[in-house]
Amino acid sequence: MNGQGAKKKTDQRLGSFVLVDELPSGGKARVFRSLYSPETRDPSISLSPGDHAVLKILRDSSARDARASSTFSRESELLSMVEHPNVVRGITRGVTGGRMWNAVEYIEGEDLGTLLSVMRTEQVRLRPHLVASIAADILAGLAAAQSIADHRGRSLGLIHRNLSPKQVMIDLRGQAKLIDFSDALLSLQEEPGPELVGTFGYLSPEQAKKEQLTQGVDVYQVGLLMFELLTGERAFPIQNATDDAILKTHAGNKRAPWPRSTDVPIEIKAVIDAALGPTPEDRPADAAAFYAQVEGLIESPDEARQSIALVIRDLVRSDPEKPDPLYV
Repeated sequence: MNGQGAKKKTDQRLGSFVLVDELPSGGKARVFRSLYSPETRDPSISLSPGDHAVLKILRDSSARDARASSTFSRESELLSMVEHPNVVRGITRGVTGGRMWNAVEYIEGEDLGTLLSVMRTEQVRLRPHLVASIAADILAGLAAAQSIADHRGRSLGLIHRNLSPKQVMIDLRGQAKLIDFSDALLSLQEEPGPELVGTFGYLSPEQAKKEQLTQGVDVYQVGLLMFELLTGERAFPIQNATDDAILKTHAGNKRAPWPRSTDVPIEIKAVIDAALGPTPEDRPADAAAFYAQVEGLIESPDEARQSIALVIRDLVRSDPEKPDPLYV
């Protein structure tokens, strides 16, 4: 999460943190880069003074909504239950002056949305093995989240259900991390509400049809991210389309075909096509099953991450001459 696009400076303190600047956000919470600056009586946490963290502060309008407050609090609980290098680390949470907030790991890097935007501008695409590496990281984090259980060891059946490019960060080591679980559904404990949860362009057919959801929703959405990273195009374009038209396209699984100009190995296409099956039964059952397929497409994960780190540093951040081995 970089400081580019920060809205304003502030010296406000919240709990043990001093807010540095506000980061772009459009959800129910405002998001700030902050410094950990504990006072004498503050409880100790897993940070050292001067470390950065990201503070999410529930907006006043959302704080008056009991459901929004509950969802905000639950995301903190979920993050505390998932300890995995491909999931943003939850640090602490609190209520200060009636304002609910939580603190999570600060990730120096860029989100997938920014990466895709720059790639479109520069008219380049990532090499397929780099896309597979990013997807494997996402799936590893998802698998860890999907496997969390309650204190009795019973699965919670977590479904992220809102994976989109803005939900994934790539750090400066080339590692992908999931950063937001605010819309997660615990399918073995709760029923989804009547409202549609997800992002247009990244909905599974069953979401668009408001059918029962399974962890196959997340598999489908990772498939969409892989398609977009490989082709530079959305599988479900939404520009100049009405909401009803977009939902019908999603419900009918009428995704764009593979562009003829895109040279993708047949084995990678097959894995993605299976993930984008029209029903959950047509796809890998969950993130762990999909990970097992994607992992086999990567010859050297460490080298792939090093190359992805170069993409973030050289293409997105400084935009010098493109290094040939990384793009097509």
